[in-house]
Amino acid sequence: MAPRSQLLLALALATPIPALAAQDGVSVGGFETHGSVGLDRGDYDALGRAMAALLSSRLGERAAARVVAIAPADTRRPGRVNIAAARDAASRAGAKLLVVGSLLDQYGDIQLEARLIDAATGEPLAVVRGDPAYLKREQLALAVAALADQLTAQPGVGGRPGSGGAGIPLDALLAFGRGLAAEADGNRAAAATAYRAAVQAAPGFSEAQAALRRVGG
Repeated sequence: MAPRSQLLLALALATPIPALAAQDGVSVGGFETHGSVGLDRGDYDALGRAMAALLSSRLGERAAARVVAIAPADTRRPGRVNIAAARDAASRAGAKLLVVGSLLDQYGDIQLEARLIDAATGEPLAVVRGDPAYLKREQLALAVAALADQLTAQPGVGGRPGSGGAGIPLDALLAFGRGLAAEADGNRAAAATAYRAAVQAAPGFSEAQAALRRVGG
């Protein structure tokens, strides 16, 4: 082999091959709200969207694992999460774990939990129950933050609990969720209006502020 060819071969062998995206992250696939009563279905859809975004944000503040944002999976079943589609989105984004939340609201009395799922195989890994200190609809934002704290104890998530932070009024969560729905539909003007209402209802609502900037509001 000629000296030049030997040099090129040596360089090729020494050059690392780019790795595929590491499957080491965690994604939130949504919040199921079926079975809840006391609000109309549109409100529960908005709450589910808002809670998923809030849980992803709170995990990002607490978890040792990389938190990978994914878009909510389309579903024709109100109040349900399309687990297969969410798993696929999480895997494509580089997440190893998928979190699917669940809200059961009985006229203002709430129960929260989160399922931790292997995104690649669909194997259920853990069920994390909500903090019994937060059992009222008005405490939803605090309940979501507490759920993020509890998820940090799970292998593959890690991290440490954060400060509970301030609560977010229900009307702000509803407006935020409506904004997320409008943005997903491509209606930036309606999204901006909803996000602005969320910020007005809760001036410290950082996720709504960021969303409003995102749509140019």
